[in-house]
Amino acid sequence: MGIPTRIPFADLVTPHSELQRELLAVFRAVLRRCTFIGGSIVEDFEREAARHCGTRYCLGGSSGLDALRLVLTGAGVRPGDIVLTAPNAFTATMEAISRSKARPDFVDVDERTYSLDWVRLERHRETRCYLDLVAGKLFDTKTQRPVTAVVPVHLCGQTANMDPILEISERYHLIVVEGACQAHGAEYFSEKQNRWRKAGSIGRAAAFSFDPGANLGAFCYHGLLTPVVNRITIPYETFTG
Repeated sequence: MGIPTRIPFADLVTPHSELQRELLAVFRAVLRRCTFIGGSIVEDFEREAARHCGTRYCLGGSSGLDALRLVLTGAGVRPGDIVLTAPNAFTATMEAISRSKARPDFVDVDERTYSLDWVRLERHRETRCYLDLVAGKLFDTKTQRPVTAVVPVHLCGQTANMDPILEISERYHLIVVEGACQAHGAEYFSEKQNRWRKAGSIGRAAAFSFDPGANLGAFCYHGLLTPVVNRITIPYETFTG
């Protein structure tokens, strides 16, 4: 028997070697224009990404973490609010919530998809929250803090079951932000709408990542957010290409 071949957990060498010619052509174009931050290349990318996701807007940012943090803040999550998400999400999801000065709380995942389970979301609402009829909001029973948002994380190119998550969220006025950092190009069939929908176009907004080790990596670490409709206000100068 020969010596076993060691297979790297993430092989970043092979794809970059295969794309070397294309990457160098882009680098040379950037050097000729000297538009190292923003510029027409970023604007073209934002426009194409919005078209691909089926959204009206797309903004490039510094990372998927920052994209999610700014989406949560812009969507109305306030300091001290509770944001529900999946416990198996990458740490950047929880860090984005905490950097928004909110508090993460967890809803377990569906055993088939490993994404946030809508049945457990409803159970969480029934057993760990109460509805303030005057404020029209959910509050956490233990901490007495408002529950204002839910971040279903699409994992390994597969979306969460969004129809029931959206239905529950609409009923209790929860902001839905898609964690789409591992779902570039993924689609979800909405039985409610009888059509396929692209990841990033289903919730209030979504955050993507282009970490070199992500499903769709980039040569440098960038993030992307796709506000689905014009209900998020974030100063554009926050974002750099």
